[in-house]
Amino acid sequence: MKNLLYIYIILLYNPLGAQIPDSTIVDGDTIAVELLKEVTLSPYFSNYEDHKAYYRLRRKVIKVYPYALMAKDQLMEVDEDLVYVETRRKKKKLTKLHEDWLQDQFSKELKKLTRSEGLILMKLIYRETGQTCYSLIKKYRNGWMAFIWQRLAKLYDTNLRAEFHPNTIKEDEWIEKILNDDQRRQKVFK
Repeated sequence: MKNLLYIYIILLYNPLGAQIPDSTIVDGDTIAVELLKEVTLSPYFSNYEDHKAYYRLRRKVIKVYPYALMAKDQLMEVDEDLVYVETRRKKKKLTKLHEDWLQDQFSKELKKLTRSEGLILMKLIYRETGQTCYSLIKKYRNGWMAFIWQRLAKLYDTNLRAEFHPNTIKEDEWIEKILNDDQRRQKVFK
């Protein structure tokens, strides 16, 4: 009975007895205490070959991701410019001007990319813009040019219609993880 009375008094005067303090006092100093989210560590790679492939992919993604961001910015700029152009002929001239500028700026660097880096770039462009390279060529040039470039890409074992699916494709999942880790790392060092 006495124990029951003690429990009743404790509950009466401390209704939130399971509450976690937000600070603690150590040697007269108050130190803030904050609970962190639980982190579960598990091996991400099943073997050494996956580990090696991941870091090889990481190097390639970090190399081509700035080009994907520049492509996204350039496409937004072209779309903004095309809003003010009325005739089809002027739209064609405007897209040709942007294309010439892009070739002057980036053709030397992009020609140095390997096939796998080019495929990663196409996937990243899809990730950033939501459109495949094939559909972009078709939109800004025409269907015939898109067909020709697709045939040329097929000769080199690539595909302009490559999409980015991190939920179903393991390589795309790794790419997404690499980009998230890199963005997190950049936020820490800013």
